[in-house]
Formats: sequence, structure tokens, C-alpha cells
Amino acid sequence: MNPSDIIRGFGRPVAYYPALAEHLGGVSATVLFCQMTYWMDKLTSDLGVHKTSEEIQDETGLSYEEQLTARKKLKRLGVLVETHKRLEHRIYFKVNFERVDQVLTQAIDQSPNGQNPFRGMGKAQVGNEGIPCSGTGESPARGEGKTHFDPTEITTETTTENKNTSCPDASLSDEQLTKEAFLNRHPEAVVAHAGKRQWGSKEDLTCAQWMWNRIVKLYEKAAETDGELVRPKEPNWTAWSNEIRLMCAVDGRTHKQICEMFSRVQRDPFWCRNVMSPSKLREKWDDLILRLPSTGVVQNQAGGRDINRISRPDSSVPPGFRG
Repeated sequence: MNPSDIIRGFGRPVAYYPALAEHLGGVSATVLFCQMTYWMDKLTSDLGVHKTSEEIQDETGLSYEEQLTARKKLKRLGVLVETHKRLEHRIYFKVNFERVDQVLTQAIDQSPNGQNPFRGMGKAQVGNEGIPCSGTGESPARGEGKTHFDPTEITTETTTENKNTSCPDASLSDEQLTKEAFLNRHPEAVVAHAGKRQWGSKEDLTCAQWMWNRIVKLYEKAAETDGELVRPKEPNWTAWSNEIRLMCAVDGRTHKQICEMFSRVQRDPFWCRNVMSPSKLREKWDDLILRLPSTGVVQNQAGGRDINRISRPDSSVPPGFRG
């Protein structure tokens, strides 16, 4: 029997298996993994299960930022697959059980004397069954029998076990980490603020700097008319990079798509004044898709003529006619 078969065989919503935390990147990642595993036997779509961040928080107690960190760790391991359906504004989650077996089998092979570190895994802290995924049934009344799992509530037995692992800080969320530990948890970060749990990779920072340069050029162009150059205040690069990272990690955008959308914004006389930061771009993204067609795409046209555009009337009198 494969290790993943054991997990799936428990047949109840689980929140946390302590023995998995060391191998899946910490408590938060394990909580999310176990809850997603629970839903895999109740799928109505081949893409996986659709869950909003609010639903996941209701079921697991994980905050929005903790979910992002957990998802990234699980995706990096290859045990969680995400499918972004941008038109539906949905993210589908699916557990890759073949990869789970590889990860856990490797852990068993590396354990002392070949002992199975997951032998006692049947003792799990039970979480909330949560909200059924679309098409699986009715949602339970909010507040009735709700038993949120608290990631910080760990038994004495679990605490003792964690002290013997190679990841003594695995149960710490980002806000509990020192700056050094925060950077160790996010090695790809080139800008970070541990206190605000904000960070961005080199690509995120490059994208943020590109957007800023476009804004500066906009001010310089305005100065050609006004005769007065007003340079805007340089942004908080960590906050900007973090927002771009969230657009990629949560919303499913790419850095190229972000830059292309901002280019469209800059060409529009109205939106160029109202969207001047990554956070505002993210907030208005759906409106911008509808209002700003991409370059080369001609909308609402028939035979090369824009049917929604009213031409200016010609009031001139042709020769030979009386005005």
C-alpha cells in the first residue's frame, strides 16, 4: 500500500498530521495539504477542487498570507497542482499523489534503521469539514459546529517531536520569524519586510521598477506641456514587489501580462492617471480587461468599420446646390 493510500483511507477531514510537517515544509503546508487531500475523493471536476481563500481559511484557520506560503511550498515539492481559469476567476487545486508517494517513500528510505516515520500518523488533529466544493452538496450553516483548527495549538507530544526534527521552526508562521529566518524561508527574496510579511523576487522587483520608469516618463511628458518637472516620490519597492508577486502567485498572471496590461493603461488618458501602482492595477484588472482592448485587437467592427463610432457630419454644400 502506498503512503498516500493510507492518508486517503482515513475518510474524514483532517487538519494536521505532525509526522508530515518536516517533509512538507511546516505545519501550515501540512494543514493545507491534508485538507486538500480530504477533498480529492469528492471532486466533480477533472481540474480538481475549487476553493476560495476565504473557504480555506474557514476550514483550516490559515490566514491569506499563510495560505500563499503553504501553496508555494507544496507546489515547489510538486505535490499540489494549481490550474488557473482566468475567465472564471477560479483556481482549482489537485493533489499529485504520485509525487506524494515519491516524497514520503524517500523519507522512509532515509529514516534511521528504515523505520517508518508515518507509522503513528492515524492520530490527527481534526479540522473543519468546511464548505462542500461546487456541485457536492449544500453548505453547512455558518457557525454551526464550527471547529476551526488553530495551527499554533500543538500537543505536548507533538512539541517534543518537533524539537527533534531538523526544522525546529517549522510551526512558526511568517509573522513570528526574525528577519534572518524570514529570508531563509523565502530564499528567492531580494526585497523583504519580515514585519509586514512582504517580499518579492528579482523578477518581481524588475517588473516594479519597469512600471515606475513608465510613470516617471509620464510625468516628464506632462512637464513638456506645463514647463514644470515634478518628479513623483519613489515607491516602497518591497510593497510594490510583493503586490506583483501576489498577482502572479494568487491571480495567475505572468510578469509579461502585468507589463502588457500596464502598457495599455499608460496609453489611455483616463486610466494612466488613475492606475499608478501595482496595487491599483490589481484592483482594477477586471475592469481594464473589458475597457482596454489589447493592441491589434479591433472590437465591435464589421467590414473594417467600427459600428459604434459615429462619424462627424459633413455640412459643406457641393457645387451646384443651394445651401
